[in-house]
Amino acid sequence: MKKNLFILLLLFVVVTCAAGIGAASQYQEAPELAKLVQEGKLPPVEERLPKEPLAVEPVEAIGKYGGTWRRGFTGINDFHAFGRQVYDPILRWPRDPKDPIQPGLAKEWYWSDDGKVLTLHLREGLKWSDGRPFTTADITFWWYDIELDPNITPAPHSEWFVDGEPMDLEVVNDHTIKLKFAKPNGLAETVGLAFHGNQWPLGFERFGFFAPRHYLEQYHPRYNPAVDYSVFEEKAFDYNTERPVMTAWKISEWGPGATRLVAKRNPYYWKVDQAGNQLPYIDEIILTLFEDVEALNLRAIEGGFDFQFRRISLSNYPSFVTNKDRYNYEVLMWPDALSSKTGFFFNQSIEDDGLREIFQNLKFRQAMSLAIDREQINEVSYLGVGVPRAFNVVSDSPYYEPELEQYYAQYDPVLANELLDEIGLKRGADGFRTRPDGSRLEITMEGTDWDKATVDEIELVVAAWNSIGVRTALNIMSREIYWIRACGNEAQVTTWTADRGINPMVDPIYIFPFDERSWMAPAYGTWYKSEGKLGKEPPAYFKEMMALYDEYRVTVDPDKQTELAKQLIRANVESLLVIGTVGMIPNVVVVGEDFRNVPENFTTDWIYMAPGTLDPCHFFFDH
Repeated sequence: MKKNLFILLLLFVVVTCAAGIGAASQYQEAPELAKLVQEGKLPPVEERLPKEPLAVEPVEAIGKYGGTWRRGFTGINDFHAFGRQVYDPILRWPRDPKDPIQPGLAKEWYWSDDGKVLTLHLREGLKWSDGRPFTTADITFWWYDIELDPNITPAPHSEWFVDGEPMDLEVVNDHTIKLKFAKPNGLAETVGLAFHGNQWPLGFERFGFFAPRHYLEQYHPRYNPAVDYSVFEEKAFDYNTERPVMTAWKISEWGPGATRLVAKRNPYYWKVDQAGNQLPYIDEIILTLFEDVEALNLRAIEGGFDFQFRRISLSNYPSFVTNKDRYNYEVLMWPDALSSKTGFFFNQSIEDDGLREIFQNLKFRQAMSLAIDREQINEVSYLGVGVPRAFNVVSDSPYYEPELEQYYAQYDPVLANELLDEIGLKRGADGFRTRPDGSRLEITMEGTDWDKATVDEIELVVAAWNSIGVRTALNIMSREIYWIRACGNEAQVTTWTADRGINPMVDPIYIFPFDERSWMAPAYGTWYKSEGKLGKEPPAYFKEMMALYDEYRVTVDPDKQTELAKQLIRANVESLLVIGTVGMIPNVVVVGEDFRNVPENFTTDWIYMAPGTLDPCHFFFDH
């Protein structure tokens, strides 16, 4: 009997020890963090990670720890040079844009049956970079003390309002919260939590969904009357080296007179690889400050960066190819999600009655599109590497319909002239056309101080329109003046980069008159934005598009949303509300030969925080 008891006790000890070894080896960490644990300066990795860390699927392979990621930027307003490397919101955009929204800080979420309540379950045990718990209190602090405080946020973000009613928050516990709305909120998951759902304020753009309450509360005038809002802004800002973060790297070095920004590994980061190694692999990111883009490009050409495409100029592509073997880097071409590098907008709400009637005529817009030689623009401005196309979402978009790709995008000046003749714009002896009332037809295209490639493109379009008898002048001005004129319904024809090519429904300014930035009809956009209080009442076809978007906004069924989005985008393309020329202009991507987990093919999009969806935390050096 004693022998049996001894055997059972021995088996218990063996099993217990094995379980202990298994628990201890469930997760691994960077050597520098392991050293701090041994010295008693950090708790063990199991205590630093949440109960269910997010496991990152590798692009290529499980990585190695160590190294400094060298990048460049042009100053404090060039925030995305760092900000897109630390994309860590509540929910995440997927790597493949055709996939659904992915888990982030929230491990799961679901809507109530009536679509009015969205429940979020955060990962239990999440911690800020200083080791303090991340809880639903960090969300309520953002909502009540930042987003709804007019001293900090004069205009709260519209995705949190339905029928003019702000969202209400119900805290269930430290890791569960309910977002309650007056009606179903179709923007909550995408715009609110995947796009804007990061740590507030994300640089100058001031997006966010949470903030470190335990740190910022002491600097908020509502809780500390001894401080003012300027102190709060200083402490909340991303460049504050003291502020805790939930991102893979935390800024540790930046200040007045600094020539570089340094961000070091967050020891409490909440992701692991599929082998249980705590991320990130790379020790630190160093961004060197450059006074201008030319100097930044020169450093990149000479092998000074490990991985970067931001601020890398397409015009320097031949130099990168020539020098890549000498300086041991690869050059990739990642297309950007640009529906068109330059979009052209005929203002259909212009005050001039005669011009408005012409601009609202679909055959006029068809003619102006057919007059453009997109192949020529591609060769002259974009080294022949873009895609001549109509304005439409890009092929990676879940809303893409290939038959719309070349809608009235062929070069056919003969048909263009026939269409203009057909609508009564007669050509005079001087070769230029008159309005239907016999007066001289003249239009002015306005623009700002774009890069040389874009200016070259615009000048080609101006020449094309003059060649079919539509007298067109070009007026270039400062961005400040131009933006006011374009949004104020004063400009006849405007130009701007037509991005948002993967998911334009996030901010549909190019799809229909959504607000004053919708330069196909800014006064109608103002009418829609103000619910009819300002601007001008639009014609029926614009109202139909507005109604489609209204339906999209109160739909939480993703399949139904996709159907509505496709209807709206098709209506936009077939109405030629934006004249597109050449899209999918590639980014020149410089990647060190030993820098890994970077795919050869990828479509970038600033709204998707590229390269954030690639999980920069799992990039590594293979040396």
